[in-house]
Amino acid sequence: METLCLTTESSVGRMEEEEEEDLVSGTFTWRIDNFSTLNKQKHYSDVFVVGGYKWRILIFPKGNNVDYLSVYLDVADASTLSSGSTRYAKFRLTLVNQVDSKKSITKDTEHEFVANDWGFTSFILLSELCDHDKGYLVNDFCVVEAEVSVCNGIKILEDQETGELIDFRGLGRVEKTFVPFLEEVCSSYPSLLECHKKRSRTFIQCAFTALGRLLRFLKTTKAKDMTRDACKRLQLLWEELETFKFDLVWLEPHVQSVLVMKRRAGRVDRLREDVEILENEIKRRRDVLAVAEVDLEAAKRDLAKAEEEFKIDMDTELGYPLP
Repeated sequence: METLCLTTESSVGRMEEEEEEDLVSGTFTWRIDNFSTLNKQKHYSDVFVVGGYKWRILIFPKGNNVDYLSVYLDVADASTLSSGSTRYAKFRLTLVNQVDSKKSITKDTEHEFVANDWGFTSFILLSELCDHDKGYLVNDFCVVEAEVSVCNGIKILEDQETGELIDFRGLGRVEKTFVPFLEEVCSSYPSLLECHKKRSRTFIQCAFTALGRLLRFLKTTKAKDMTRDACKRLQLLWEELETFKFDLVWLEPHVQSVLVMKRRAGRVDRLREDVEILENEIKRRRDVLAVAEVDLEAAKRDLAKAEEEFKIDMDTELGYPLP
């Protein structure tokens, strides 16, 4: 485990990172001092790194147009990322209760970041936060934690998107590895090229980047690799692509069938496990029954022998002995 301590004039941050086989996770703790004096609309934590990516926590001390503390996870190096670059993360944001940790407020979500922030606009009422008896703001400081998890497999996909950008049919620059997939589908579905001709170049570039990202995922992912996280990534890629309003009636059934296929495969696996358990239970009970049948036959033989040895006229008077 690697621990990184960060200290600034108005805040103290502590970062811990753990790596597992398929997941890189890290927790960053941010102490926000002099909370009542924060006058800017936005206030950022120091930058911390999880899975090779730079993050920071963003808060709106007076609320993001609401009477709540607003808390987000932010892509710290957004300005330096290549066009269309994304990063997928699961994360949990916690406002620590300094009096009773059981009353800490935690909210979690997951998101595919496209050089932006994501989180919770209404995290806690400002009136509740500033009530010193509640335990969230003590001696004019509060503590916010961010636990971030990045999947290694998804990180590899993102790394592939930091390569060479080339022009695609004069519409904009996209990741070079997307072009073969885009050429293939645009040749078969020319309407993809027509539907966005009146949009800005930036919009078109983002739209075809989103389409290329989804097509590459479908072409380079095998059915056996459709883990739970892969399904979630596919769902996010699809939702991102839908925002660009392509005519996708030709693609949607296939994407949905992949998602349904995985759910059905999971159900089949669970049912197969249930059948195996029941078969083993039946075998166990049959073994028990076989033993019981042997014991029953033995008991019957013992009974027959005892009855043979104990033959008596049941109508005979019992009487009693005399001298």
